[in-house]
Amino acid sequence: MTGRGSNNIRTSVELTSKLAFFMHPASLSIYQEQEDLILQSAAKCIEASSLLDFTMAAISSEAGLSMGSIYKHIQSKEDVLVALGYRSHIHFEKLARTVLALPLPITARIVAVQLVDAQHNSPYSFGSQLIALLGNEAILRRASPGWLEKYLTRDIAVERLFQHQLLEAANSGELNIEAANRELLVNEITTAIWSLCVGHTQVTRQRNVRTLVAETLRLETNSTIVRALQRLMNTYPWRAPLTDELLELSSRMLTEHGLR
Repeated sequence: MTGRGSNNIRTSVELTSKLAFFMHPASLSIYQEQEDLILQSAAKCIEASSLLDFTMAAISSEAGLSMGSIYKHIQSKEDVLVALGYRSHIHFEKLARTVLALPLPITARIVAVQLVDAQHNSPYSFGSQLIALLGNEAILRRASPGWLEKYLTRDIAVERLFQHQLLEAANSGELNIEAANRELLVNEITTAIWSLCVGHTQVTRQRNVRTLVAETLRLETNSTIVRALQRLMNTYPWRAPLTDELLELSSRMLTEHGLR
């Protein structure tokens, strides 16, 4: 569904833009404050129950707002999940930008994002489970067009953030690929890294569920997924390979920034 617009989505966005234009700045501020309160209350309700068991009535009670006020912002439980996913993406994008700005080779920066302790990846304790749940197309299709558009836009932005890092490496000569094949190879590397990381998360979660083991919060530089990423990165023509020393340096820098 990523990148596939629809007439309904465009119409919703246009109506929202027109509404915002005619609303007084003070009204917009109150509207945003109310939305923040609702989503904060939703997160509390999910933490008190689960991603499946929370109710709109519980959110209304927690926020101290009528159901009518709630429905001005979110129309369903799916909207709640997508709205929280949208905010989680914004949080992760800021985190990734911080890590990708570290004074390291681009190969090390990209893998360093995976070395960040898991609790920093989302503003919610259920963040990883939420993003996994939002990988279900059936849930996304039940969300309202406005929230869906916002969520998918941030989802694409996160992917492009890593693509831009790889293009930067190609343009600077850090990644030695011909201009004619640049975009194709960048997409290949991005897809390979993404697939490896998402696949590892799913496999780890499935293994943990078998014995109800809690989710691991930290990856070490010698963990299976980090070693696999290192091997993957080093199959491409980098000016300098991703070494064990660079991985250890990345880990130390993350520790200094309070991310490990």
